[in-house]
Amino acid sequence: MVEFTFKGAELDEAKSVLLSSLSGGKSMTIPVKQVPAKKGVLAAQLPADAAPGLYDIRLVARFGVSNPRVFQISAADVVESPGTNTKSDKAVAVTAASVIQGTFKAAVPHWFSFDGRKDQRLIGSFTGSGFDVRTSLVGGIYDASGRELARMRDGLVDVKFPADGTYKIKVHDLMFATGDDYGYRLTLTTGPVVWAKGKDEVYGWNLPGGQVVSGLRVNRGQPLEHLKVDAATMTKLVTASPLKVFTLPENMEAASKEGVTPIAVGQTISGWFPANGAAKVFELNFKAGDRINLEVTSQQLGFTTDPNLLVENVKGETVTAQGEVNDLAGLVPAPSTRILSLDPTYAYDSKADGVFRISVSDPSNAANGRRYPFQLCIRKTGEPALDGAVAVNAKLPPAAAIGPHEIPSANLWRGGILALEVYLPNRTGMNVATEVPIGNLPVGVTSLGGFVAKGQSLGHIALRASADAPAGAAALSGISSTASLVWPVKDTGRETMHVRMAGAPVIGVVPDTAPATLEAALPNPVEVAVDGKVDVPLKVTRQSNCTDAIKLKALGLTDPAKAPEVTIAAKANEGKLSLDLKTLKLLPGEYGVLLQGPVKVVFQRKAEDIAAAQSTAKRAAEAQAAAKKALDEAKVLKPEDEAGKTAQEAKIKELTAALTKTDKAKADADKAAKELVTKNPAKDATFIVYSTPIRLKVVAKK
Repeated sequence: MVEFTFKGAELDEAKSVLLSSLSGGKSMTIPVKQVPAKKGVLAAQLPADAAPGLYDIRLVARFGVSNPRVFQISAADVVESPGTNTKSDKAVAVTAASVIQGTFKAAVPHWFSFDGRKDQRLIGSFTGSGFDVRTSLVGGIYDASGRELARMRDGLVDVKFPADGTYKIKVHDLMFATGDDYGYRLTLTTGPVVWAKGKDEVYGWNLPGGQVVSGLRVNRGQPLEHLKVDAATMTKLVTASPLKVFTLPENMEAASKEGVTPIAVGQTISGWFPANGAAKVFELNFKAGDRINLEVTSQQLGFTTDPNLLVENVKGETVTAQGEVNDLAGLVPAPSTRILSLDPTYAYDSKADGVFRISVSDPSNAANGRRYPFQLCIRKTGEPALDGAVAVNAKLPPAAAIGPHEIPSANLWRGGILALEVYLPNRTGMNVATEVPIGNLPVGVTSLGGFVAKGQSLGHIALRASADAPAGAAALSGISSTASLVWPVKDTGRETMHVRMAGAPVIGVVPDTAPATLEAALPNPVEVAVDGKVDVPLKVTRQSNCTDAIKLKALGLTDPAKAPEVTIAAKANEGKLSLDLKTLKLLPGEYGVLLQGPVKVVFQRKAEDIAAAQSTAKRAAEAQAAAKKALDEAKVLKPEDEAGKTAQEAKIKELTAALTKTDKAKADADKAAKELVTKNPAKDATFIVYSTPIRLKVVAKK
């Protein structure tokens, strides 16, 4: 049995937790229950076949599914730091194969002790951002005399014990920061640690039979070791590794040769960046009419790189500069949650046959000796591709450029519509439009289509829940990554926006009817000339708690700050989106448009319970009135004999008792209903409305 503590809003009536593997495994929905005498603590029984590893964990409750946090299942023993182990002589005893977790509540280090054997190698690992904490963990390992044997660098501490004995490890936050956000989970192991895996190979440290690759470092620790493995061995090593294992790009050996490597249009070659910021050089022959992207991918794969792409034109012995790209210029519109994009792409429309010399390097790691993998792809821009697609839970634009930035919702209400942003990296203005399919939707939810327009990197997937969709949540298929804002940010000028690449997007269903639903009342696609205008009629379905005006922006055409707007008047059920294509300056092509906007609604928690209680109170009042009427009628009767009088008195007594009973029932029902209303008063809330998708087909001047 595992206990969880969740903090946040709308966490009442918790039903389950959804665990989604970050290594591509299955998702699990596990029922939870409240732990007696522990407020806010839930317990769940993990399945016996739950594989060790890292998972996104989300709480599924009354109002849908929460944002993700990281949860680790480990085969090792877990030790909780009591927080009192602040000095060496108060070190908590652990083993050399354990998981240590704690929270820094005071600006002091935590100490632990363990036994080690001569020549035994121990590796301790910590990934702060990978666990959604603010901690920058530092520390060291000490022998019995207090001599430091190893220091934690880049989240790893690696030591080979000089003798049998008891050793100690001290850890603390780099700036001695404290609070609930400054937790840590440090894994100690004397076994193998896998850093990355390929088709039939692994890289890491302390690998059984592994060969050290001289000069191949990914941190300030020891060089990586390389090991060829079969499928069973790889599964065993990866499962036991305490780190989130990177997946190497395919064809890694193809770029390992010295000198110039030939590459063709449509081909992908991968390798390791050369040392000291040097470049790996490729030669590309292309034909007239080729429209291609030269795409370098490394940072998007999770590596701490900032690649550089140099393209030169080769004509015989003459080499001239064609172009140099460091970071891909951002396309408009951009994701509502910032996604770091440091990988370069160069687009080229060939008018004649030619040869490019392509140099790929990582100058950002030139001075520190680190080398990471990269991938070079020569892709035709006319071929739709979903490589590296990232989902983003759509949210309203912030009030200002600096914020505030809130963690967006990923929940659908019955009958309602929700949009997911989908970001396709490495696209340029030459890329064609792309449909984005999605699968494994929750029961009762359908996709209204996903689309990224020509020359754009951001599109939307619209989802709709049926009127009777059951409560629940599901991890979607088709997109493997989600950009998740870790904490709300009030001001990006003062705070860093932390975004973690979580696993597949997850959608929840709220079993309440959406306050408003918006539909475009024209068939798709809507055709219009580049200098024309078009009006799209809109139909609004409102619930009784939604009467305010709805101010909407048209997403998918331009920067949201400059997007066309439409306001649907208070209580109105119809509106019109007017688009002036000449003003928007859209090129011919097909575009996907979604309307998004906030509306104020009257929201009352436990509304169903309140309605039921008020219904019970109404029935109690009716029963009381009926009992009183029956008693009054019995009192009016005038029996003529003693037997009749006796019967009447008995009846009156019976009816009086019945009235007393209904009086109490009504009083209890009124009290219960009043208490529910008092505890759950009606409040104004903001609901985000999305429209059905609008496909806009822009054509040349007619």
